[in-house]
Amino acid sequence: MDTSQRNINDLPSPKGQPIVGHLLQFNSEAKHTVLENWVKEVGDVFRINMLGKPFLVSANPDINLEILKSRPDKFQRFFKINEILTEMGVVGVFNAEGEQWKQHRELTAEALNVKNVRSFFSTLQMMTERLYGRWCAFAKAKKEIDVQKEMVRYTVDITTSIAFGYDVNTLEKEGDVIQDHMEKIFPMINSRITAPIPIWRLIKSKKDKELDVALKAIEDLVHQFIEEAKARLHDNSELQENPTNFLEALLVEQKKNPDFTDQEVFGNVFTILLAGEDTTSNSISWTLFYLAQHPEVYQKVREEAQQVFGSTRCATSHEQVAELKYTEAVCMEAMRLKPVTPNLYMQAKEDVVIQDLAIPKGTTIMMQNKVGQTDEAHFTDADQFIPERWIANGCPHHTAHSPQMMRAFGAGPRFCPGRNLAIQEMKMAISMICKNFDLELAVKPEEVKEIFTFTMFPEGLVVKLGGV
Repeated sequence: MDTSQRNINDLPSPKGQPIVGHLLQFNSEAKHTVLENWVKEVGDVFRINMLGKPFLVSANPDINLEILKSRPDKFQRFFKINEILTEMGVVGVFNAEGEQWKQHRELTAEALNVKNVRSFFSTLQMMTERLYGRWCAFAKAKKEIDVQKEMVRYTVDITTSIAFGYDVNTLEKEGDVIQDHMEKIFPMINSRITAPIPIWRLIKSKKDKELDVALKAIEDLVHQFIEEAKARLHDNSELQENPTNFLEALLVEQKKNPDFTDQEVFGNVFTILLAGEDTTSNSISWTLFYLAQHPEVYQKVREEAQQVFGSTRCATSHEQVAELKYTEAVCMEAMRLKPVTPNLYMQAKEDVVIQDLAIPKGTTIMMQNKVGQTDEAHFTDADQFIPERWIANGCPHHTAHSPQMMRAFGAGPRFCPGRNLAIQEMKMAISMICKNFDLELAVKPEEVKEIFTFTMFPEGLVVKLGGV
């Protein structure tokens, strides 16, 4: 090896424990915070070990960006992610690799293109109106609400409708079989990915058995919807040009590529269900967390919504949503400060040298992305919530503004194809809430905790509502 190159063994390491190494410290509900603290202790590139297995940790934005740009040829997701999801019967764009990923990416990107996202607008509008009605009742009853749980309802309703045309309607009724099953899946995915020993393959706990039931129920239901959607497309040629949901759009693309199986269609619908429910709901929740603490920003979002919507409660067209420039800046700033995917886990497919660091084939890399997004070198007043930094010439006294540091939707070839839809959902919800309600934290800001499972969400984010 070139003597000018650094070896992973040469990197510093935070203090661990005998035998288990850093396992007990890392095995917490705030893994991202553990990594952040280690960055402060030893620097932005270091090594850790868990039960003797070495891991590379990088909070260096340049190294992380190069890793993301080198996918899928030189790096892939941590192998256990694909292993666990495949074991659950899910083969989709999120966990597929190599040629299989390229096929899935092409099809899902087409299904989530701008044209199709525009066609989903009526669904977004209907669910936003339902959210308005639900929160009106809360405001009238002076009921305190858990924002994160409310936003899960909102995004579950949108995602299930967009994914396969099924109106779960959790905003207007309590409980639903799909939501009940989905709630069991996410925690178990995270638990299995981070488990040092796959005990469930030998002995199944009560939670493992509940997961099996949930997965089977969702698989049966989605395959039923696949058959129904195929029948609709056969009977209605107009849907071929203007699919009304993600499943129909996928099936239209499948006709052009018959090698794309129904099981792969299922995997991608399942993927959008998971991603749409979790990441978007958490991002909206964190945005409201900051808005409740910044009345001057809240008022600017309200004024923009009043100007764009007029007398209506929420956006009535895709074009109106596109006009919400300040609202989008607010969303971007919240995602910068509270990224719901602060950690990404990758694995080297071959020996790679990035900058002067030699990364052997098979090395697992934990990428910590929040550090770069909240570093003073990249964003002036980096710890402050200042949406104006995202508006061209909006905040000229901020000398540092590096939007390329943002990793909310990844980077490189595997950039998230659902970005446009997620941003549209966020702008719809935030603008409607600010236009029609007053919002006040019912707890102290420091009482709202960052909890990291598969993504990072706010625990204890409770607000009081008032009518405008």
